[in-house]
This record gives sequence, structure tokens and C-alpha cells, in this order.
Amino acid sequence: MASLEVGKVQIYTGDGKGKTTAALGLALRATGYGLNVLMLQFAKKLHCAEHDAAPRLGLRIVQADRDTPEACAAQIMELARKQISQVDVLILDELGEAMRRGFVTREDVEELIAMKPDTTELILTGRGLLPIADLADLVTEMHLVKHYFDEGLLARQGIEY
Repeated sequence: MASLEVGKVQIYTGDGKGKTTAALGLALRATGYGLNVLMLQFAKKLHCAEHDAAPRLGLRIVQADRDTPEACAAQIMELARKQISQVDVLILDELGEAMRRGFVTREDVEELIAMKPDTTELILTGRGLLPIADLADLVTEMHLVKHYFDEGLLARQGIEY
């Protein structure tokens, strides 16, 4: 099995579209090279097409199954702590929302980064993550310039979900 020589911390944040999509693109590439990838999703209860495609590609995507948002965030962080040393790439999707709502703290993220093996890549996505940019090695901010949502076109199957 392949492994990374050096693992970094990446953040995809901003008000623009594409944060989860960028993380999924990285996951696809890493899986293609035989890396063990796990995506943990905080705020998404919606079944999306990537959940159907992921098993065919050898990619694991896990959503919380608890009743309340607080319990879901706690479950995802518990899984993250357990899995960080077991995978090559760990993606915490929609971490920004969990932090905005106070379910995950900066200290929680710092603790997870401290646990991260040197050969594990950690990807953090979500709006509002610039306050923790100093914890990352790479930060990409998606900036909204124009969006068809403003014209009334809602999320489309296969494109936004």
C-alpha cells in the first residue's frame, strides 16, 4: 500500500462554491494512488451522489448518525481522533459550520493536529476557517464572484449534490 512521505494540513474555506468538491478531487487522486482516504462530514445529512460513487472508488465517506447537531459533531470528532493515525488522508468536511455553531473549538482542531502523524494529510473544509489559518500549511479561500443561485436556480442533482 502507498503512503505519503510528508503529510500537511490544508484548509479550503470561503463563501464560494467548491470547498467540498476540491476535497473530493484530492480524495479521488489520493485513492487512485492507493492511499487510504476517509472523509468525515459534519453538517451534511443529505444523501449525495458522492456517497454512492465513493465505495466503487475505494473512498470512505462517513456522516454522523446522532440525533442532535452537537452529538453529531462530537461523534465526528471522536471518529477523527480514532482514525487520524489509521489513514493517509483525513478530510473533515464542513468543519467550519461545526466551529461556527460552537460544537468544535480551535482547541479541538489543535489537539487533532497534534495527534496527526507526520505522514497523514489533514484536509479541513467549510466557511469561516480563516481564524484557524495559522494552523494550516496551505489555505485556499474560495471567493464568490457570481452564482446562478442569485437567479433562482436551486441546487442541481449531480452538480451541487
